[in-house]
Amino acid sequence: MTKVPSPPKRDRSRTKERLCEAVGAVLVAGGFGALTPSAIARAAGVDKMLIYRYFGGMEGLVEAVANGPAFFPTFEEVCDGDPGALRARPVGERAAIVLDNYARLLMARPVILELMVWELVERNALTAITETARETMGLRLIGEIFGDTAAPDQIGAVSALLAAGVTYLALRRRKIRWFNGVDLRSDEGWAQIRDAVVALTAGLK
Repeated sequence: MTKVPSPPKRDRSRTKERLCEAVGAVLVAGGFGALTPSAIARAAGVDKMLIYRYFGGMEGLVEAVANGPAFFPTFEEVCDGDPGALRARPVGERAAIVLDNYARLLMARPVILELMVWELVERNALTAITETARETMGLRLIGEIFGDTAAPDQIGAVSALLAAGVTYLALRRRKIRWFNGVDLRSDEGWAQIRDAVVALTAGLK
């Protein structure tokens, strides 16, 4: 009697990766409103019941995406991979490097930018996770990279203004190339912004 081969085992880890990748694809293509179990499963090429089996539901899936290593920029990435070397620079240079890296990392991750747009429209489980990640990293930067300044509270306020400005420009770049004559889609434009950050923070000690 010929033995019937067993069906291939599902690659659980790869399926989970595909579902996480599908979240990003659906989000970029259609915004948060398009993020449904059916749409994600269709993009991943799997049964939507696997979302519940592997993640417990949509909230668990989006939390897995938001907490993944390739999602929000990390502290080390923003610090150019060497926080110690960054701390040795003048305050203005530190601020310029941090904000320049942050902007470039955001622009390289369209899923993050889409989530930030949705933060302005609707608060939900995924945007809340993104907000928390950004706030956590911001406070860590102030403490570890700028904690030696004479006025840490002032650094916090200045950082809020500059980070908000850079974030807005990164978001604006998605649809509109120019802002006040600065080309947001060119290296030259972002070099102008970096130099401006150095000039604006030169008085911080």
